[in-house]
Amino acid sequence: MPIMQAGDDMASKLMIAGIPLLISLGGLIFTLEATAQESEEVEERVRVLEVKQAESSSTKVMVSQNTERMARLEAVVMENAKQLNKLSQDMAAVCQATGARCR
Repeated sequence: MPIMQAGDDMASKLMIAGIPLLISLGGLIFTLEATAQESEEVEERVRVLEVKQAESSSTKVMVSQNTERMARLEAVVMENAKQLNKLSQDMAAVCQATGARCR
C-alpha cells in the first residue's frame, strides 16, 4: 500500500467536504426548477382567470346594452299600440258618421 502524502490527504479531505456541497447545490437547482415550474403554472392560472373575468365583463356589458334596447323597443311598441288604437277609434267614428259598412 502506498504511503499517502500530505497533498493527497488534503485532496481527500476537500473531496469529502465537497460532496455535501455538491448535494446541496443539486437540491438548490432542483428547488429552483420546481419553483420556476410552479410560477409558470400560477401565471397560466392567472391568465385563464383574467380571460374569464374579461368575458364576464363583456357579457355584463352586452346584457346591459340588450336591456336598454329592449326598453326602447318596448316604448316603440307601446307608442304604436296607442296610435293603432286611436286610428281604430277614428275609423269607427268615420264609419258611424257616414253610415258606411266598415270591417
